[in-house]
Amino acid sequence: MKIAIVRKESGFQRGGAEAYCANLCRCLADMGHQVFLVARECDDNIHPELVHVPVQVRNWSSSARNLSFHRNSQIALKQLNVDRVYALSRTFPADAFRFSDPFHATWLDIRYTARWRNTLERMNPRHRTILALEQEICRTQHTGAIITNSHWVRRQLLDYYNYPGERIHVVYNGVDLDKFTPPSQEAIVNGPLKLLFVANDFVRKGLAFILDALHQLKTAGIACHLAVVGRDNPLPFRKHAEKLGISAAVDFCGASSHTRNSYRAADLLVLPTLSDPFANVCLEALACGLPVMTTTHNGASEILTEEQTGYVLRGDRPLTPQIVTGLVNFSRLSRERRLEMRRLARLCAQGFTITNNTRQTVEVLESANRPQPF
Repeated sequence: MKIAIVRKESGFQRGGAEAYCANLCRCLADMGHQVFLVARECDDNIHPELVHVPVQVRNWSSSARNLSFHRNSQIALKQLNVDRVYALSRTFPADAFRFSDPFHATWLDIRYTARWRNTLERMNPRHRTILALEQEICRTQHTGAIITNSHWVRRQLLDYYNYPGERIHVVYNGVDLDKFTPPSQEAIVNGPLKLLFVANDFVRKGLAFILDALHQLKTAGIACHLAVVGRDNPLPFRKHAEKLGISAAVDFCGASSHTRNSYRAADLLVLPTLSDPFANVCLEALACGLPVMTTTHNGASEILTEEQTGYVLRGDRPLTPQIVTGLVNFSRLSRERRLEMRRLARLCAQGFTITNNTRQTVEVLESANRPQPF
């Protein structure tokens, strides 16, 4: 098939959703499909036969960026003669749309729990624009099928919009099992707990909860060291760590193109996210034999087995106490039990390949109802 993929940015060394797009495009091209990537930016090493269709974006505000990308990508799509359009960023119409970014209607309720603040934020031009785009995308005449990467997002979609359940398909993410592999030597599991946090949005992904937990663990005499990897402003969190007296236990490593090394060096990935359709870093960590602690507000929690491949925290309850309890329990495990968790983590990841994800996606695209012209 000739398939147009729509995503603002795409590349293996960018964020999780951008890396997912790059892997999808590469796998589709390897399967023999002709792939057009409608994007503002993309890396040039995705696939030699990939056709980049550039889209101009107005950058003077968040609202302008979202609206201009939607409108200009639709103009670009009209110039293409393709069999299917698959949108990974907010635009319509499309044969299928994938919720790669947090479901915005739910995210606002999670982020702003006070009713007055929630109402005020929904008047913000940025939020109004994204909510309006989501609402139009979730009209059957605009989108033939919707793909979610977790049942958690599927439930949100059914709660907020009257979109037919039979046209919503759950397709879990896939991981490059050749790139993300366990260390060649048996992991060292003694000394302070080596914790890892990987994200590009420190607030939404819950870094502050981990810092608060480290403070409590220090008071309890449990030694931990946290490596923070990602592209975000560390200054507020450095100050918070200093205030808590745990600066020596936290390293802000910045963005990295070699996260595999970070996964291999850690004992546990801790991602107490407030909202994530399916955090790719969890699957990457599992592939490297690293157990994962995350929340029920992360679709990736659905593939975890409690105390075997990681720990699942209740997203609707205070997170810091749960992190403390989980880390205390993890610290008490024997060396053999922790090594067994690493083995089970890798085994879990082996069931979620990029090829399987792509094949399931193609099946949805082939069967999707065609949307009405825009």
